[in-house]
Amino acid sequence: MKTFAKIALIFCISSALFAQSKGTRLNTSGDNYDENDSEAARTLSVEDAVALAKQNNVSIARGQITLDAAARAKNHSWNSVSPTASVGASSSIPIDALSDNDAGYTANFGISATVSLSLSANLYTSMQSAKIAYESGKLNFDDAVKSVELSVRETFYGLLYESENIVLQEKNLEIAKTQYNNNLAKYNQGRLSEIDVLSAEVNYKSKIPTVGTAHITFLNDLATFKQMLGLPIDERIELVGSLDDLINLNKIEVDMRDVQSSSIKKLEFQIESAKNSVLEKRFSAFAPTVSASFNWRDQYWYLGYDGEAPDATKSSSITLSATIPLDGVLPWSARNDAIDSAKDSVKDLELQLDNEMKNLKRTVDSSLRTIRQSQEAIKYKQANVELAQKTYNMTQEAYNRGTKDLLTLQDANTSLLNAQVSLKSEVLTLVRAILNLENTIGVPFGTLSQKESE
Repeated sequence: MKTFAKIALIFCISSALFAQSKGTRLNTSGDNYDENDSEAARTLSVEDAVALAKQNNVSIARGQITLDAAARAKNHSWNSVSPTASVGASSSIPIDALSDNDAGYTANFGISATVSLSLSANLYTSMQSAKIAYESGKLNFDDAVKSVELSVRETFYGLLYESENIVLQEKNLEIAKTQYNNNLAKYNQGRLSEIDVLSAEVNYKSKIPTVGTAHITFLNDLATFKQMLGLPIDERIELVGSLDDLINLNKIEVDMRDVQSSSIKKLEFQIESAKNSVLEKRFSAFAPTVSASFNWRDQYWYLGYDGEAPDATKSSSITLSATIPLDGVLPWSARNDAIDSAKDSVKDLELQLDNEMKNLKRTVDSSLRTIRQSQEAIKYKQANVELAQKTYNMTQEAYNRGTKDLLTLQDANTSLLNAQVSLKSEVLTLVRAILNLENTIGVPFGTLSQKESE
């Protein structure tokens, strides 16, 4: 009974959606509305969707905060040479003067100030480290933006596939319904057996749950897409575009000299940072540190009760110092070991870079083979659709003349649907392969998919 109730529910939903599809737009908010609804739907092309995502996506906003922090650190990386300054005041009075009011005493009040500055060779490596961290942060932020854009484009084209699949499934359902109604009329006229009517009814009603499931899947994925764009879940949107417009059978080639791979750039930044670390370790082991300080003090005396106060005193001094580490002259010292370890890190990263370049070449070649195979598959599947359409038309004419049975007509209709869906699916596969290749080689999305005429 539960299974029957579930099928009945899907049947009702599918029937309502199928009826609504005639003369009304596809509902993208979950509620029924028609073309004359006062609240117009937002139309979105893939570029509109990408722009919305860049403006509203949470991941991009968080990445911008991290990048701003790295920029602030780079701009202030010189602050270790900023002098430190302090000002102080002090006063003293003998304890005896507090217990014996008749005794004379001498008290004082002083003001002092100190300014100090320290300079080491590590200032250079600190500034370089902050610069490298900022450039690496920019790369990470760009990667985050591209990742969001890739997801938006893949999801957008996936939704186009789902919506066009719904159209095909609804058309298939309509054909099955028409066949059932025609056979029922022939049966009522005594021109057809009951078994043919039942067969047509089973064929028709078995397709209803498929249409209902396709609608529900589309609406669920559309809600996820809206969240990705930062739109209200109940906002009505219409997707502009067609998979047929994305068929690209032009030869796609990649010049490895023009590749700007993010993974390669990240390793190059890591190598640059590791080399800077070697220099920093050398400075720590061999470079001197110079310090300078200025001290100033004014001492004022005043007299309590009787006696004479001494004259005020003033003093100031400048101190210069330099320290030179000696650990670096010992080959077994910890600082020398730190230098060697930093050099090892550079060698390891250089090996990783060489391997990543080979891996990138392998990935690009594999992607190009996948794209070419998909393009060839599209050519064959386009021919299959034309052949299946011609076969269905001829079978339908033969069925109407009574030379073909119902089962043969249903098989021809199913073959046509499968050919159409298979072509749409292959186009989506091609589009996603091109998008991922563009992301891998670091070119703007749409670069490889441009038509020659453009």
